[in-house]
Amino acid sequence: MRLPDFLIIGAAKSGTTTLFRYLCKHPQVYNPIKDADSFGKKGEVFYKEPNFFSRDDIYAKGIDWYASLFNRASPQQVCGEATTDYTKYPQFPESAARIAQHLPHVKMIYIMRHPVERAYSYYLQLNVKSKFKETFEEHIQNKNVSLDGSDYMLQIEQYLKFFPRESFLFLLMDDLSQHPKETLKKVCNFIGIDDEIDLLKENEVKSNQARKRLEYTYRSRLTAPLRKFPGVNSVRTLLPQSWRDQAYRLLKRTPYGEWVKKEYLPQPMRPETRQMLLERFHESNQRLAEFINRDLSHWSK
Repeated sequence: MRLPDFLIIGAAKSGTTTLFRYLCKHPQVYNPIKDADSFGKKGEVFYKEPNFFSRDDIYAKGIDWYASLFNRASPQQVCGEATTDYTKYPQFPESAARIAQHLPHVKMIYIMRHPVERAYSYYLQLNVKSKFKETFEEHIQNKNVSLDGSDYMLQIEQYLKFFPRESFLFLLMDDLSQHPKETLKKVCNFIGIDDEIDLLKENEVKSNQARKRLEYTYRSRLTAPLRKFPGVNSVRTLLPQSWRDQAYRLLKRTPYGEWVKKEYLPQPMRPETRQMLLERFHESNQRLAEFINRDLSHWSK
């Protein structure tokens, strides 16, 4: 039975997808992306986030089912996954206990970002399909998951009930974005693979950014009527990208563009909301800074 040697447990919207994809480029790490289609029916299992330990319905499938996700790994490879629901307590209260039961020696990576910015980015991800019918302020009044996921010490404390400090590698998203080479070396050392492999060469790993997805959705909606005209798609593919970008910018300035913007783009966070959340996370951030011995003063702004 093959089970994960490492887990990226969160936090959502903090670079987990980017980190996981970088690690999947390492020859000593099993790459489930290549085998994603073999996992069963479409949508049954997402290669990055199987959600096994967090969601009751998936956990009920049993440990043998979970192990089957990694059975194509060679004996020389390490296995891992990156489910951010594992650090969404109390929404998923059993994650830490279940991981401890089945993976007592697993290595866990927890990557974090500015808690207020993370909460807003998570709101964007959750609401993009609903065309932002609720503002960020309404969202955090109705749903605690966006804020709980940014209370990093709350999440860490659930795991310290079952695991020693040495089971974790704590990172900041700034580490990965500003010092990717050094950060990836640190991760490779932590999970016990060769840290001399250059994971940054060749194809750049694209991050899963909520704002980029929003822009893509807005652009698609804005240009959808034009693409319905006969022959437009054929002509569009022949035009240089710079010409298409210029046409898009001009279209954005039209009354129609403004209307679509209101329909598909969210309202920004209010300044008073940001200040309220900075105060909300202040104590937790201080405890986290002491726990991981990092300067987090920039999280107070």
